[in-house]
Amino acid sequence: MKNLIKISSMLSLLIIACLLIGGCGNSAENFVQGNGKINVTVKDAGGTLLANVKIDVKVDSQTGRVVDTWTTDASGAHAFQETIGSDYYFTFTDVNSPVRFGTQNYPNKVTPELTNPQTVNVTMLP
Repeated sequence: MKNLIKISSMLSLLIIACLLIGGCGNSAENFVQGNGKINVTVKDAGGTLLANVKIDVKVDSQTGRVVDTWTTDASGAHAFQETIGSDYYFTFTDVNSPVRFGTQNYPNKVTPELTNPQTVNVTMLP
């Protein structure tokens, strides 16, 4: 009977902890999951923000496995939540027809941090 009471108490505490974390919003969940924010903005050489640019996020190297793919919105931006402590690399592909810009790689690795959002600003070239 004592073991049943101990197990019930532990399960109750676990449920309460999960509810508290869930009630704190997205920031608490990202903290628990170990995610950091990466803000990406894509523009052309004249500074115009570009919609419809596909962003492939690769892990470990520029030729690594693709772990995320998104397309920039009307503001030429997208925000990613990626695992802290990992290195990410970005490839940008124009998906408009006709294609305005060549596919290009972001030259630097990006390592998300828990409390400091990382920024990737890309200028697409023809």
